[in-house]
Amino acid sequence: MTVDPRKIDALFGDRASPDMPGYAVGVMQDGQIVHAKGYGMADLEHGTRITPDTVFHIASLSKQFTACAVLMLEAAGKLSLGDLVTRYVPKMPACAKRITLRHLLYHTSGLRDQWPLLRLSGWRDMDEKTENDVLGLVRRQEELNFPPGENFAYCNTGYTLLARVVKSVSGRSLRSYTKDRIFKPLGMTATHFRDDHTEVVPGRAYGYTDAGRGKFGFWVPNFDVVGPTSLHTTVNELLLWAGNLLSPSGDFVSLVKAQRLPGKLNDRRQLGYGAGVGLSSHRGLLLMRHSGWDLGYVSHLAVYPKEGCAVAILGNLATLSPALKARQVAELCLEGRFPDPRTTPRRLGESELEKREGVYRHPRTGRALRLFLSDVGLLLSYASPPRSSSSLSSGLPLDALDSTRFLGSDETTEVKFNGATVTVRGEFGVDESFDRALRWKPKPSELKACAGTYRSAELDTTLRMSVDHDGLVVTQHRGPDRVLSPAYTNAFTDDNKTTYIFSRESAGEGDHLTLSSERVQNLRFDLVG
Repeated sequence: MTVDPRKIDALFGDRASPDMPGYAVGVMQDGQIVHAKGYGMADLEHGTRITPDTVFHIASLSKQFTACAVLMLEAAGKLSLGDLVTRYVPKMPACAKRITLRHLLYHTSGLRDQWPLLRLSGWRDMDEKTENDVLGLVRRQEELNFPPGENFAYCNTGYTLLARVVKSVSGRSLRSYTKDRIFKPLGMTATHFRDDHTEVVPGRAYGYTDAGRGKFGFWVPNFDVVGPTSLHTTVNELLLWAGNLLSPSGDFVSLVKAQRLPGKLNDRRQLGYGAGVGLSSHRGLLLMRHSGWDLGYVSHLAVYPKEGCAVAILGNLATLSPALKARQVAELCLEGRFPDPRTTPRRLGESELEKREGVYRHPRTGRALRLFLSDVGLLLSYASPPRSSSSLSSGLPLDALDSTRFLGSDETTEVKFNGATVTVRGEFGVDESFDRALRWKPKPSELKACAGTYRSAELDTTLRMSVDHDGLVVTQHRGPDRVLSPAYTNAFTDDNKTTYIFSRESAGEGDHLTLSSERVQNLRFDLVG
């Protein structure tokens, strides 16, 4: 790497304050760590700074290690990816009988995601959670988001089940198995799956949330769930893993090759997702990447195989953006090596952007998407609209590439317009199309018809709908009250990117509602009072 390290430092200048959480940043080039540095504080209470050896909870970056363990067991002839999950995990529900390990690995199982299900069931973010809590929830499910292999929906549940599979097949916990088979051979001595949330981890960073006006609140996961999350490591050791992805040796050669293979759907459509890793490109360069987010922890690993380069970023504040920072670091380090020019947005007139505004509906799930104008241009959102036109909290800014194509400010979301249909491509290369719908302005009587108590048998929980001066309000057990905003006829959205769709009987009363979000689709709640 020939880049001046001061240029990297400049990207993280906002973390220079001694009273702010921040990042650990590392860069590998041609097998050597060429930059490793901490920016900000690991522990605000004790004034401990972040260093390259600070231990972070890396959230969903954990998945590639769980996937590697499964592939190791396959290579040893202990299992096949075509095996049904019911072979290794007992008491699975009837709807899961056709799910294979391959479906779990590539997020094509159709299982609903465990985290939103737990929240809907009344669990709070920092509550203690165990693997058995998750399995109990899975075993009560009566339906899937979609038939196995028919679609892609990122699913933490699948990787919790894969951790159980590793234990069932190897006779060892995921923590023990990965320690001996992955981390020791690679010299990752501080890296481990933390399967006991009460365990003391020397040198770790604590997670924080933004409490406003320069204040921060303590926000850490308290769960004993491994597989989709819970790996603890340092940026120095994460780069050792990146070095293995760039130049594997021994048994890792075939394993890394397997991890790079993209998953496929039943119709043979190829996914932008391998075994626990995202597969894409950055300005024409092949890229393996994955992000992580758990409460106050964020992470990102970007690996450029043909360039022998990797960027690892770990953070301890929920509002930080490690994926964007990693792209910026890579553009400094690989300057002159990108075959494609940097995207230059076009400026469209306000009248042209106004044509795109409106509410759009997903034809299968009913999920609502909104496009609206703000002071910074066109925004995309799955949540309720912001209360002020300048608010960015609920929308992703879109930059026009031409009159029909837009790129999100996250530099991974792509949006394409075709008549009354908008197609959104997410970070893993999967397209979801939404059709324009008529905006709905419900009458007071129509709001009143939605009021009542609705129960989900699968979650054994209720939602209460009531009407006040703000409109329709949903109240859940141990959860916040949320004001719902009308989207299209009989459908509302909340501030958590969930769509509530009411089904009416001929008498005009709501008999049930279904909830749809990115990872939980068509979840039914019946009117009980």
